Amino acid sequence: MVTVELKKLARPILLLVALLITFVFYKQELSFLHDFWPNGDLVTVYDYASDWQHRFGQTLGEREIKQVEKEYNTLVQQADEIISENSTAQQLQLQNYTEFEIWHEENDPLVKIDEMNNEEKKIAEQKNSLQQNLVDKNGNSMVPKIEVFQDLSSSMQIFDSPKKFFINEDFTEKEQRKLSTILFTENGWRNIMPSFLTSTVSSYFENMLILAILLMSLLFPAIFVRDRLLGLQKLQWSSRRGRKMLWTQFASGMIASFLLITCIVGFFGSLLFFTDFTQYFSNGLNSFFSEYDSETLLVSFYHWTFSQWLVNIIMLVYLIGMAYSGILFFLSQTSPHYLSLLMKIVPIGFIFIFIANRVLKDAFYLKNEVYQWTKIPMVECYAGILLFIGGISLPIILCIRQQRKDLLN
Repeated sequence: MVTVELKKLARPILLLVALLITFVFYKQELSFLHDFWPNGDLVTVYDYASDWQHRFGQTLGEREIKQVEKEYNTLVQQADEIISENSTAQQLQLQNYTEFEIWHEENDPLVKIDEMNNEEKKIAEQKNSLQQNLVDKNGNSMVPKIEVFQDLSSSMQIFDSPKKFFINEDFTEKEQRKLSTILFTENGWRNIMPSFLTSTVSSYFENMLILAILLMSLLFPAIFVRDRLLGLQKLQWSSRRGRKMLWTQFASGMIASFLLITCIVGFFGSLLFFTDFTQYFSNGLNSFFSEYDSETLLVSFYHWTFSQWLVNIIMLVYLIGMAYSGILFFLSQTSPHYLSLLMKIVPIGFIFIFIANRVLKDAFYLKNEVYQWTKIPMVECYAGILLFIGGISLPIILCIRQQRKDLLN
């Protein structure tokens, strides 16, 4: 009987609409990770991470840090030579790259080009002239390489000193004790994990869950309301398996939802294997690549690799998605018509999307909002499990009550 109910859920027109929604959603949301990430200054950050990953492995030891510092000094020396020989730099009396940085900072226009006066336009032209000459042998600009390495070097110095790292008041004493062991005693900060990678990937899976919520809302609950409006439910209940029919429909709805989530996660998740991010799958979560000023709390208590973290993220997607599936079945059985069902699904759907954002955003990091509210480690898992239990409890109670009611009649 479950197969019969599953066949009812597979309506060709709705499936075509679901495919169209999936395509549009991919173009609008999911394609960002594949087509536009990394971008801006982060391209140089990821270039450094990839280069160091291939040359040194998953972590940077003291010897490797000294080597990259030596390479940085060589790069600055090349920039110094270019600055000293540049005619514009000579007019400005700039002897080396450090003086160029100071001049650039002091004279950097804070307005748009069309709002600049003549003097500001002249400074902008001088800056562009100098930067265009600051290129390496391969024709790549030296400026972002130097700036990014300076930021990474500063981050290394902060992570290498617990006193500097914990000067920020965002950490409680308990958090400081745990992080001291993970980051400093065990040198967890030395992992190579590019900036914002886990944040972007968690957002990617959050969008998968949102897509699953949209498609489940479209495909499944209306079928059960339709059966009741056409009187099919009464005919089914009069059959030999009548008293168990609601359980069959509940099981078919949960199975269909599980298969839908699996298809979404399986297909779009597999696309990650076609990116360069696979090289970090065996790396730890904590890293000096985190920008201390903007990502102070993007540190984790857990000794997980990136791939282990992904498994836990996928588990959360399943827990929240299956909880929503249970709620949908409950709403379909308590809605007398389509309009009533729609009026219930819309707010519940938005609530689940809100929950998904709070649970999955920076999941298993101290920066996660649910953790910041509760200060409970692994609270993301607890939240997902509670949602799942609550989501399937309502339809189970409904099925038991309806079965007893049927028996009494």
